Amino acid sequence: MNQIVIAFCLPVFLFHAVPTQSQDHSKYVARDLFPASSILPAGNSYRSATGEPGPAYWQNRADYKIDVNLDDKAEIITGIETITYLNNSPNELSFLWLQMDQNVYKKRSKGLDSKLFLTNNATDAKFEGGFTIASVNLKSAKGTFKEAVFTINDTRMRIELHEPLRSGQQLSFQIKYSYKFPRNFRNADFNVNRTDILATKNGDIYSVAQWYPRLCVLDDVNGWNTLPYLGNGEFYLEYGNFDVNITLPSAYIVEASGDLLNPEEVLTATQTERWNRAKSSDQKVFIRTIEEVTASSSRPSKPLCTWKFKLTSARDFAWTASKSFVWEGVGITLLSGKKVLGSSLYPAESKLTESWERSGEYIKFTLQYFSKKWYEYPYNKAVNVASNLDGMEYPGLVFCAAKDKGNMYWAVVNHELGHTWFPMIVGSNERRYAWMDEGLNAFMDNMATKDFNNGEFIGYPEIDIPVAGLFVDSLMPIMTRPDVIPGNEVYKLQYQKVAYLLTLLSEHILDKGQFDLAFRKYIRDWAYRHPTPWDFFSSINNTTGEDLNWFWKSMFLENYKLDQKVTRVTNPQSGKATIIVENMERAAMPLQVEITFENGAKEFHDFPVEIWEQGPIYEFVPDFDGTISRVVINPNGVFPDINLANNIWTINNLDPFVRPMPAH
Repeated sequence: MNQIVIAFCLPVFLFHAVPTQSQDHSKYVARDLFPASSILPAGNSYRSATGEPGPAYWQNRADYKIDVNLDDKAEIITGIETITYLNNSPNELSFLWLQMDQNVYKKRSKGLDSKLFLTNNATDAKFEGGFTIASVNLKSAKGTFKEAVFTINDTRMRIELHEPLRSGQQLSFQIKYSYKFPRNFRNADFNVNRTDILATKNGDIYSVAQWYPRLCVLDDVNGWNTLPYLGNGEFYLEYGNFDVNITLPSAYIVEASGDLLNPEEVLTATQTERWNRAKSSDQKVFIRTIEEVTASSSRPSKPLCTWKFKLTSARDFAWTASKSFVWEGVGITLLSGKKVLGSSLYPAESKLTESWERSGEYIKFTLQYFSKKWYEYPYNKAVNVASNLDGMEYPGLVFCAAKDKGNMYWAVVNHELGHTWFPMIVGSNERRYAWMDEGLNAFMDNMATKDFNNGEFIGYPEIDIPVAGLFVDSLMPIMTRPDVIPGNEVYKLQYQKVAYLLTLLSEHILDKGQFDLAFRKYIRDWAYRHPTPWDFFSSINNTTGEDLNWFWKSMFLENYKLDQKVTRVTNPQSGKATIIVENMERAAMPLQVEITFENGAKEFHDFPVEIWEQGPIYEFVPDFDGTISRVVINPNGVFPDINLANNIWTINNLDPFVRPMPAH
């Protein structure tokens, strides 16, 4: 991303509506960006016009108790989950919808047919996965379970209730299920698989996510959110508590989203001591060293272990298992004094100084930085797992690429942990609005990268594209459903363009500090809730006190472009000159102008976006008298002007209509 230079002057200006003398026709229509009526929906009792949750805001809750077994020979998971579902909606519910993401691997799934899931390995085409549901049983008032009727449609399952679930009531039901692990399903541009197996010299690494049927969100905006899982559009989940028991051969090390409840049963005495010591150590502690990976003494001498985890107030749960793990931990102290364990697990091949040996350092910085700047990290640990996933986030646990090094390794660890804030704390709908987690997170990442280790990783090009590429005609609006966006445009649209625009807004459109204050309030207001884009826009508008709908309309709802042009400069022989600037495209932005006089003096003007409310032409005079030799619009490259050729006027390169005025 291009570095943005801060503007510094706001002079007194004169405005005159004048007819254009440009030979080019402006596409700009002021009423399109500055209408009398708001483009945002009116507030209601659920969602206030201020962008805050309304007095009647509600959301449902799902608590999970899961007992699962891993058969590492057949690569099959078998489990029983008991879900307790609380209906806080004002409606009676006669059925429930659940997400069945693993069904994307069934033959003729919507995801495979839409070709968002592709394989690079011909043998993978023979694979058929997906959930096998043995039974679904609803718990009666007497505490007994009774079989329920259910229907599976692609990646959704509908369960018919025996009797309506009224507002304020809860019910429990049990699902017995299994599924086979997929291996190496990859898209040409992105790894759209979220569960996978990485082969290493000392054993496979299981990355286990989307591994249990999960409640779809019922909200006041769309009702049941049942869009199928196709790949690019990620997840939208209810909050609740998790109690998870994972049983597998004792040779495996397991880590997960939640707190480990029984270390003495699954770790050796040496590992338990190191694990406890790591929690309060400022320096990393190896819970299992690289030398111990192949030593049988580094695991309990029994056939199976059951690892027990607990996680509260979270939207999801993920875990990992491998015989190959080097395991290290480091204690992290947040500003409030809260202690967090940074846990890193990786194979021997990844133990490199420019890679996974810095995992603990990156975890500590990211958690402390974002906690101080935005909102405190909510979990008791942060787990970073080496995998063949390019990067994927879950509450308290992230999967990062085992192969990454240098800048890319920093970037993926910082980014995936940054997802703690969006969407783990602020629970937006990723299936519809991926930019609300990816773009907001990328915006925060850029700040963190600038401040990490005196800017160690600033300027690396691997993850950036030129800003001009964010405003090409072919690019879809940011407010496009993720699965509609071509794979090669996902990064530039959902990540970089949003990050660029929020940086532009915070550093050059709003006063310094305005946006950060509003951003913190948005996070506080919607922590563990489900905001929409309209809530975000309204929240920023109301906290900053600015009507930014022109910005949201042109930059998020549409793919408008900016082209500011020096149309005319008149140089009288005495007195002040006149400068006319024209807005040629449909977007508007503040106007920055640098004026150079023949005597070498310079003058800088920084005009607000409101100058364009009267139309596409703006005329002003400099503060000082004298002949102008040069005028430059957007001199520091702050705004995304698509046509730099018409940004500069010089007295030595005059069009006929901009010659100095003759003396009378």
